Amino acid sequence: MISSPLLQEKNTTPRSGWYLFLLPLFFWAIALFAISDALLFWIKGEAKYEQNILKEWLEEARVFRKSLPELIDNYRKLISRDSTKLGPPQDELKQMVLVRREEIDQHLRALGEPPTKIHPDILPLFPTFYEIEITIAEESDRPIRWASGLPFRPEQCQVLEYMIAENAKVKLYYQLHAYDRRRSIEQEKLSRGRWLFLVGAGLALAVTLQSLYSYFRERTRFIQAQKVNQAAAFAEKEMLAQQLVAKAAEKDSIELRSQMYAGVGIMAGSYAHNIKNLLVRPLDLLRRCIADKSLDQQTSSMLGEVENTLGAVAVRLEQILNAVRRQGDKFEPVRFDLKELVCRTVANWNSIADDKWKIDLEINVQLEGESFINADPSHLQQILENLIFNARDAVFEQRLALREQARSQQVNDIQKSKVTIIEAASWRGRICFDLSYLSNNIILEVRDNGAGMTPEVVARCTEAYFSTRRESAIFEGLGSGMGLGLSFVQSVLDKSGGKMVVSSQKGLGTTFKIQYEMAL
Repeated sequence: MISSPLLQEKNTTPRSGWYLFLLPLFFWAIALFAISDALLFWIKGEAKYEQNILKEWLEEARVFRKSLPELIDNYRKLISRDSTKLGPPQDELKQMVLVRREEIDQHLRALGEPPTKIHPDILPLFPTFYEIEITIAEESDRPIRWASGLPFRPEQCQVLEYMIAENAKVKLYYQLHAYDRRRSIEQEKLSRGRWLFLVGAGLALAVTLQSLYSYFRERTRFIQAQKVNQAAAFAEKEMLAQQLVAKAAEKDSIELRSQMYAGVGIMAGSYAHNIKNLLVRPLDLLRRCIADKSLDQQTSSMLGEVENTLGAVAVRLEQILNAVRRQGDKFEPVRFDLKELVCRTVANWNSIADDKWKIDLEINVQLEGESFINADPSHLQQILENLIFNARDAVFEQRLALREQARSQQVNDIQKSKVTIIEAASWRGRICFDLSYLSNNIILEVRDNGAGMTPEVVARCTEAYFSTRRESAIFEGLGSGMGLGLSFVQSVLDKSGGKMVVSSQKGLGTTFKIQYEMAL
């Protein structure tokens, strides 16, 4: 038993490989995590880096042994001291406040003034400060400001503003020198290139893994599809082999039966020839007796009837010999009268058809002149006989169908049911031979009122070994159902220049229309 290719395809379908995408995603996550700081620095790291340096410088630089946040804190404590409490007098307090304010101012000046250049070709490593401003919450209207005096526009320089101490805000206007900017840019480029390399390597690795996965997935699918196709091809090959074996066995059986029929025909021809030879002497003696004038009329009439009977037997034996001697692959076309051949063939089979087959053979000749054609008379006679046998089988089939239909009818009256069955059994078939002209052609139509054929059967009825009546017991003759009768008819017509058109309707009968060109 061969399994279905669809079932094999279903069983071998690869599972979903979504989990293989986790590996590229894992590499993506690692790459993003590794370059997160670099990305942040890339976006705003330069300004943040500069501001962090400046904050550290503002908060850690010492001029009066104190940092700027410490000076601001001491100043805030003095200005917030209540004069009603114990402490220095008011004037002395104001003097101390001014001193602390001056210290902050001097500290800012020391921070803002640039250092002296050691060499004229070397730029200082510190930025240029335009203005430093300290705003204390308690004296928001009196900020402590140092200005460099250099002209600048606030929108063209950088600004750093943050809370340097509690309730104290510093605001710094500055600008980096070209050397610091260049070094920062170079470091940024180096860092950017390093991380871009890592990102590119990660992307390349992810794409490589994805490509490998896609390749192996497609290859797996291709191999599975190949297996499915091979299985389907093997199954089809096995089925074709089985069909060929069956056809070969059927052909061998038909050939064996054909050989058997050929042997029977040869034997029948031999017997017919011997019997015909045995009749020669009795017929000669009978003719001599009839020629004797001394016989009375009654005896002469009886002898004449015996002569006619023996003559008919001799004619029938001659027909048997002619049928046995026919060879389908040899054609000897001659000019003969088609109407005479049709009438003679119908006359030969008329008595058997009427008495034994319960079929009426009819001839309708619409020819006023000659009906000569060029063909092989023996083969054309066999064509007519094959068409008669084919029509006979169709009539038998129709008669059987009518009987079954009559038996299956539900009739309450038993007597009426019997009458219906008897009428079906006594139904007679009819085979009509019509001869007519069509331009320079002679048309022979053979019509019957048999069971008819479906369009599918009509399309294949002339194929060799095709038959719908094989091994059926209702048809007469050992040769029935071999599928060779109509194929022989078509073969002879093709080789002798004739044409045939078959028309049929199931249950109404069949018509074979044969056309031959008139002989000059």
